[in-house]
Order: sequence, then C-alpha cells, then structure tokens
Amino acid sequence: MSTLSKDEVKIHYVLDDQFNDEILKFDELDDLIDHINESEIIGYSQAMNYLIENDCSLSVSMGLAHDCGCEMDTLGSELLATLHYHQMLHESISEVIE
Repeated sequence: MSTLSKDEVKIHYVLDDQFNDEILKFDELDDLIDHINESEIIGYSQAMNYLIENDCSLSVSMGLAHDCGCEMDTLGSELLATLHYHQMLHESISEVIE
C-alpha cells in the first residue's frame, strides 16, 4: 500500500448550490468564499420566492440580519434572501481530497 506525500495530495472545495441547481468545484478556498460573497438574490419576486421556499417564517433570515447588525428599516426581501442564501452556501461547502 502506497502513501501519498503532501505534494501529491490535492484538495478541492465543492459547493452544492441547490438554489441554482449547480455543483461547483474550486481549487482554492478563497475563490469559493469570493464566489459566495458575490452571489446574491436580485429582484423582489425572486427574493420572495426564495424566502417562501427556504425561510417562510423569516426567523433564520431575521436572525442572520440581526447578527450582521442590520437595522430594521434597512431590511428588504432581497437582503434577507441573500443573507439566507449565503448561509446556505457556506453550509454546503465540502472538501474533496484527490
């Protein structure tokens, strides 16, 4: 049985984006995090549909907004949906060792 050295082991980061029905693979964790931070839910209709499917009580989204220090008067469906979406994406990260 052979063992792999550190130089032979390659770690890939996989993102399971169920909202867009995509599985994305990244070589660098920083690239994956940048991708998540650049992702957003745009448009009232899309945001409302996302929230209805993923957080219809808004309890998770409102909790995330509170944790981020958002003020109640600045909250909208797009912001709440995007915060929830980012959390979902972060939770879907997995590592694949090749």
